[in-house]
Amino acid sequence: MADYIVSQSLQINNRCLRYLADWDVDQTQMSVNHGPVHAEAHTAYAESLLALDSRRLVSLWLLMRPAWKKSGAQTTAHVETLSVCAQTLTEATSTRRLALRLANSAALDQDAQAILTVARNLPAENPPAWDELNNLFGQDSHFWRKSRGFNVLDDAALQARVSRSYRKAYRLRNCLGEDVGAGEDRAFLAVKLHRWVQLSVHQLELLRSGLSDAGRAQLWYLDKLSDTLRTRADLQRLKQATVLLHIAPSARTQVEFYVDQQIGKMDMRIARLVKGAFSSKPKSMALALEQAVGDLGLRSVSLMQPAGVAVRPDEMATQQMTAEQPSMGLPDRE
Repeated sequence: MADYIVSQSLQINNRCLRYLADWDVDQTQMSVNHGPVHAEAHTAYAESLLALDSRRLVSLWLLMRPAWKKSGAQTTAHVETLSVCAQTLTEATSTRRLALRLANSAALDQDAQAILTVARNLPAENPPAWDELNNLFGQDSHFWRKSRGFNVLDDAALQARVSRSYRKAYRLRNCLGEDVGAGEDRAFLAVKLHRWVQLSVHQLELLRSGLSDAGRAQLWYLDKLSDTLRTRADLQRLKQATVLLHIAPSARTQVEFYVDQQIGKMDMRIARLVKGAFSSKPKSMALALEQAVGDLGLRSVSLMQPAGVAVRPDEMATQQMTAEQPSMGLPDRE
């Protein structure tokens, strides 16, 4: 299983390097053929993919942590740098674009205009430079390939760590109760819940093809819950940024009210998603993981197919969740 995780991590890493290698050519062609607006949209799409894959890589490094935490300061420093990069990519590509999406989806012109005012006055985003990202992902490939301590983690130990991520998320959900965003303490718990749900999703993706239909359905709900929790955090960040802007008080108040409405929609969606996301108790999930590892035969890494992202479990679930989504469709942006 450890070898399989390394191989999957290298595939994700290589995908990131391909994004970066192709970006200059694609960016130039976009600008020449379609203009700067299309080129900017292309860049936003690439940055979003890099943000997602960098988060996946961090989750897999954390899964393997017992094997490298005592191996030396270099690996630890690399994982910390990668984690900061993932967070920076995620946040740098979110606030302004979220504001523009909100303005585009607002039903009332006055709401749209107020949100556009905020978007135009937000501080300039500063994602990592493409050269820096290229160097970082090149180093990531090096660290995955050079780490020889991964073989100390047997299948049982790795399964236990995947189970641990789910168990942490499950218990945090129980602590939250029904009102996900009520009060500062609950808001803090929501941030922690997102962290463990995201870890659980990225780690369970490795075993998706070995999960039962019910397990794949649960993974789909967990994935959508992670997206929605991230969107809620982005909305909260946008609201905090709005307070600091030098704009008309009436526009600020209008945007804050509108954003609060969207946060309320996210809270309602979270309350619906958690039922499917945590439909299995931790012990049942541990048994399902053990079964998936056995069915996949992870000792034959060369026979494995690449791990996929969480997909809709069936057409019925697709229709149900589409009906539940807010009209602006915020969580499904990656």
